[in-house]
Amino acid sequence: MNKYDLSIVIPSLKEEFVSNTVEDICKNKRGKTEVIVVLDGEWSEPPIASHPDVRIIYSKNRGQRGATNLGVKLSRAKWVAKTDAHVAFDEGFDVKLMDALKGHDDWTIVPVMRNLHI
Repeated sequence: MNKYDLSIVIPSLKEEFVSNTVEDICKNKRGKTEVIVVLDGEWSEPPIASHPDVRIIYSKNRGQRGATNLGVKLSRAKWVAKTDAHVAFDEGFDVKLMDALKGHDDWTIVPVMRNLHI
């Protein structure tokens, strides 16, 4: 049995907003969701805050695809989502996403993309 329903994988290489993204996910998740951040060659600055549902993996020179694949491999969830390291999420986004997927194990969902001006 999986510990989580959803894993969010974030590949990151010198992303200045990755800690903000992780903080936003933790603040807005409502389900059993984990965050897997794969730091590709450099530690994040500012550092990512400690959270029981966040795993930080340090890897060297994998590239975005390799870092994503490593994060997916380490997932402990039924569902996996890949996101960039500079995004924001709606309150309860994870529960809404998983509700839409119920009964549709063969679906891939692509989000609406908008500009986020910090």
